[in-house]
Amino acid sequence: MKYTTIGISIRDKERLERLTKLLKYRNLTDALRFALDVAEREIDKMSGDVESVFASLKCSKDIGGTNAEEIDKYLYSKE
Repeated sequence: MKYTTIGISIRDKERLERLTKLLKYRNLTDALRFALDVAEREIDKMSGDVESVFASLKCSKDIGGTNAEEIDKYLYSKE
């Protein structure tokens, strides 16, 4: 197996060290490999059609200021 060096911020290295301890791994490489595996699995789960979101936005209109307590009224035109 060949290896390379990557540059990451000190903050990210600290996060990786914390992850290594939480997972009880012996080194940062194993924790990074785990994080990559999880990220790849999560990306595969993602689905959706961005075009349908844009199509929905074309039908939207400005309703001005809103009150979160009246969300049903805004979404379903119920009083």
